[in-house]
Amino acid sequence: MATAKAKTSKKATIKEPSAEYETGEQFMPVKDRAAALDAIFRDADIKHGLTVFAAHEQKLLDLWQRGEKYYLHCLIRQKKIVAKPEEIVRQLCIKRLLDVGYTADQMALEVPVKMGSSVHSKAADIVIYREAALRLTPYIVVELKRPLRKDGIDQLESYMNATGVPFGWWLNGKDELIRYREEPNIFTSIDRLPAAGETIDDVRAPRKKKDLEPLVNLRELVELLEERVLANAGVSAFDEIFKLIFAKLYDEHIHGDEEALLFRRGSETPEELHDRIQKLFVRATQHPGWNEIFDPAEKIQLTPQALAPCVSELEKYRFFGSDLDVLDAAFEHLINPEQKGDKGQYFTPRHVVQMCVEMLNPRDTEACLDPACGPCGFMIHTLKHVTEDAKFKRKWGREVEGRKKEYAQNFLYAIDFDLKLAKVAKVMMLIMGDGKTNVFRVSSLDPREWKSHPYRVGDKVRDGMFDIVMTNPPFAGEITQAEILGGYDLAYKGDPTTNKRANKVERDVLFIERCLRFLKPGGRMAIVLPQGIFNNTSDEYIRNYVMKHARLLGVVGLHGNMFKPFTGTKTSVLLVQKWKSEEERAEAGDYRIFFATSQRSGKDNSGSYIWLDKETKERVRDTSNKKMGEDLTLDHDLNEIVEAFQAFAKEERLDFFA
Repeated sequence: MATAKAKTSKKATIKEPSAEYETGEQFMPVKDRAAALDAIFRDADIKHGLTVFAAHEQKLLDLWQRGEKYYLHCLIRQKKIVAKPEEIVRQLCIKRLLDVGYTADQMALEVPVKMGSSVHSKAADIVIYREAALRLTPYIVVELKRPLRKDGIDQLESYMNATGVPFGWWLNGKDELIRYREEPNIFTSIDRLPAAGETIDDVRAPRKKKDLEPLVNLRELVELLEERVLANAGVSAFDEIFKLIFAKLYDEHIHGDEEALLFRRGSETPEELHDRIQKLFVRATQHPGWNEIFDPAEKIQLTPQALAPCVSELEKYRFFGSDLDVLDAAFEHLINPEQKGDKGQYFTPRHVVQMCVEMLNPRDTEACLDPACGPCGFMIHTLKHVTEDAKFKRKWGREVEGRKKEYAQNFLYAIDFDLKLAKVAKVMMLIMGDGKTNVFRVSSLDPREWKSHPYRVGDKVRDGMFDIVMTNPPFAGEITQAEILGGYDLAYKGDPTTNKRANKVERDVLFIERCLRFLKPGGRMAIVLPQGIFNNTSDEYIRNYVMKHARLLGVVGLHGNMFKPFTGTKTSVLLVQKWKSEEERAEAGDYRIFFATSQRSGKDNSGSYIWLDKETKERVRDTSNKKMGEDLTLDHDLNEIVEAFQAFAKEERLDFFA
């Protein structure tokens, strides 16, 4: 937490600690502070840490030992007390408050809080008063050691309402949150506590773009807003948070690093803030290149009282240039899981996406398509695979950013029929490389509507156009419209000349044919399919159809946990390369096929990701303050499968690994 220089010069008079404060066995100063702290925090069930405090702050702890027990000299009570984890955190809080100008005389510990006609059963951990002498006007309440973030914030805000304080500080040592109380039951987050003599205007100085922090866990922020702000707001959480993210992205887009941003909580009223953010959103929806995502008539539906805390939670983070997986996890949470389940739509785990991309090895001259794109994971990872390659960077040098944008705009295409998912896909590609131009909301299975589409999809997406198709199509549901089924050979079990057309066909079956038609001769495809298509006797005609039109490159069986918690359906990834001609197919004869089965999915039986410490390889359940890729690694074996396939492709002299 940043601190400001105090405007008061009064200092607390703190006595030097002495062994004579306690009787009995003699106290000895602790020499190995790190070992002592490890011993005090040894219980894994105590959800504490000290990462909120810098190393130089921790060094100021006055630790003592008597026998087997550790003690701590309290800066307020002026005596030694048992050094429990919560007390360690409290003393570090006190030290920080002293550093920003508050005095020991202004602070009180374990203060009873009156709520209505009764006194709350638990006292406030620390209360800072405006004046030292009488201690009549509380100014800051500090709440410590709440294992669950939500419970701790609830407790803090109840104390703030009861005491009337404007500022509250919740922390457990490894996480913290600072709240500002604008009026009863309206709270917003701020970056830091005011130093002595400061007001909210000093804390809420205009935020510049260069001061934005990396976005680490958007899903946690979204869950917090859902629970505390949006639960009773009477609006769609997805729709409103998505609008705010869109407005924030635009704010970052139009401002330079040294410029103050518009998406921030100032000292204005909630109504004035609402007006400013609404205008920002409208500007974004009308900006050239940004005007394809929202209807011009759309507006933010949140009330001023609900919008203010949302802005305060989101404002300090940088969205442009953030880890796309962080955004993806939040959008996956926001889009109704039940709705996705009914439609058979599941966000493809990013390590599955990455496996497919690395196996098909797209190049910077190849057109790529995902006809059931969801949040556009396949195209995002294709963009990263191509433009982050050392050869691409060497080739274009200083022009690399421009060439990245050009590649995204000219070679990457995505389609999804779901309105929400199509919006997410456009925004994700906008963030990644401005490849939103070729993201369309249309049905991939019904080409008839492409010609009448406002963006003339039929002029941009055609059969035989793509070098690569990668997709995870929806499994659930059947197509029954005769006018759609009549255009597919697989509706006639592969042979329209001899077989009667079926009255209904599963979506994923039609997607197989649709994807093969999209491919150029020699084009390649990776598609996630339910295991039954590979095993069921009744689906033999599907397998025969695929082999007639393409060479089987490989099949990768995915673990049953891969798509949990949304479904336990067993799936496999089919990889094929379309025959260039009938002659090539006839001459191919017998050929080798790559088979692999994943044993480690990266998820447990409940669908939670299994993260391992990168050094110790032990499972890490609490990933807060940990960086994926730097501190943690996902426990899966798909990288090993990729390496085996790449070796196979080179042995077979497949042209896309030549």
